[in-house]
Amino acid sequence: MSIGSRILRAGIALLALGALALQGGAAWGALWVVENQRMIKDQLVAYQFETPENISSYIDQAGLSDQGSLYLRTSLPRVVPAYEFDRYCTRNEPGIGVLGCYTTRDSRIYLYDVTDPRLESIEPVVAAHEMLHAVWFRKTTEERDALAPLLEEAYAALGPDHPLIERMASYEADDPASRLPELYSIIGTEIREIPEALEAHYAEYFANRALVVDLADRVYRVFDTLQAELEQLSNELSSRNAEIEGLRFTYEETSRVLAGDIVAFNEKASTPGAFPSKSLFEATRAELVTRQERLESMRITLQTKITEYNERLEELNTLNDEVSELNQGINVTLEEEEELTPPSTDIES
Repeated sequence: MSIGSRILRAGIALLALGALALQGGAAWGALWVVENQRMIKDQLVAYQFETPENISSYIDQAGLSDQGSLYLRTSLPRVVPAYEFDRYCTRNEPGIGVLGCYTTRDSRIYLYDVTDPRLESIEPVVAAHEMLHAVWFRKTTEERDALAPLLEEAYAALGPDHPLIERMASYEADDPASRLPELYSIIGTEIREIPEALEAHYAEYFANRALVVDLADRVYRVFDTLQAELEQLSNELSSRNAEIEGLRFTYEETSRVLAGDIVAFNEKASTPGAFPSKSLFEATRAELVTRQERLESMRITLQTKITEYNERLEELNTLNDEVSELNQGINVTLEEEEELTPPSTDIES
């Protein structure tokens, strides 16, 4: 049913009340229209918007209510491919992925086209996040002031080690005025436990807010799992490298001392009478041979450890490539970091 037909039927009902009622009703109706013109405009825009299938899917997946759906659709959301996304949403900061924006200049939502299937659940989250920006933009100063302490309470309850702390610091460094609107959108779509009053407020825009939080958790688990694997591998490689360098030092020092002893033995063996007996000569030579064998065993152990290190390093590099690919999938530019290098395989023998 169109908005026009609803207004028409309301007009017919008022006419039946007589001239006096009509006069009062007209005055009240004019006042109502003035006070609610933004809402009327939003409803008209949303009604005329032909909702694409992917946007309809985001509405369902994120658990939006009819009101939440209205504010998403009235923002004329558009999924934009990576090559033109920066025309609409820009924020070139290493480590920060911009996946959507609500532009106040035209009251529109633009969403980054995430094509990596591992990250597809982030799209409904971003759509809901930007929808809440559209809501925040429409609120009065009094309404925002009433929400502010609830948002700060929910934020403080996260504790100093929550990942959102660093993320909010980045937002505020870029734009100090972004704190409350970003908290409003992030808490609404990503934080599960919030004050009851705030939960009741979000219920106007979400029929089931837990759905969008679940989607956000799913994406973060992908990165958290990889990050844990990276840290474990990196720590293991640091430990292995320290062990290898210790063994290398011992091997090279042992090799140097043995080389000197072999030279001294050869010089002594070439000097007549230097060894008072053949048995002493044989015993000294046998000791040197045993030391050579132990040194060779040490070299093989060292070489094996270097090979194992390089294999694990290759696993780390592969994992880093995977993380880089995932970050590119969510429009993140990472800072260049110093890479681990394999230990030298040159072993003096």
